[in-house]
Amino acid sequence: MDAKTAKAILEKFEAFLETIPLADYRTELEPVKTVEQDLPKELNPLPAIYAKYWVSAPTEFPNFEDFFHSWWTDHLRPLDAFIRKYFWGCSHEFVYLGFKARLYRTLISVLTQFHFSYSWLAYCGLPLEASADLDMKGIDALVHCQEKTVALQIKKETYRAEARERGRFAHRKISVNFTVEIPYTIVLPDEWQQRVEKSRKEETRKRYELFALLAEKLQRWLPNGFVVFQPDYPRLVERLIQEEIKQGRHGTIKWQETLERAQEWVRANET
Repeated sequence: MDAKTAKAILEKFEAFLETIPLADYRTELEPVKTVEQDLPKELNPLPAIYAKYWVSAPTEFPNFEDFFHSWWTDHLRPLDAFIRKYFWGCSHEFVYLGFKARLYRTLISVLTQFHFSYSWLAYCGLPLEASADLDMKGIDALVHCQEKTVALQIKKETYRAEARERGRFAHRKISVNFTVEIPYTIVLPDEWQQRVEKSRKEETRKRYELFALLAEKLQRWLPNGFVVFQPDYPRLVERLIQEEIKQGRHGTIKWQETLERAQEWVRANET
């Protein structure tokens, strides 16, 4: 995909993200935790999410209500088997709402991940690959550089369970040279700065400074509160990958190292 097409997709995607009524869904769905079982392969929502939201040309993206209704009607047979096993005797409304809440949490996490990947395609030079199959193996995206392969893991700094349920930190069946953890935060910059000022331990203060940098410099909030990424964030990760490949890096670049390197480069550019 060329950068012009990627930027056009990114623009349409951001416009779609702005329309998601996060506050309304937070009220309706956040308290609902009724469907917490491991889902069978037939009910994994990732293939449907990728089919509708990971695209190769600018398009109109479906809202969550339409997406969930389509997913539900397309999976009636495996849903019936799952409901008979775990929710026999429960009302249709009870189970429907439980699945709706479960898929909403997964979808929001994946959409955030997609924004980073679309931003990469728009602003970076190294090729990026993403698919439902990779995601189910715990890899959000693969970056290819000099015959090397690097895995990306994009995750909320709280590392809550709903982010991990998609295969985070899973044992991968794909060989990569190393993995880069790419954190994001839903905590506003002012709150992180307050934590910096109130921290008593040096280690804690440094960690909060990294998250303050993340919130202030590397991401931004859409009017509805959806977290998206500044163009410099994927650029910095690309630079990190290129430098670490030259050093023969293996293993995992943890989120803290990712932010420390970003902090170093941001401060150098500001002086």
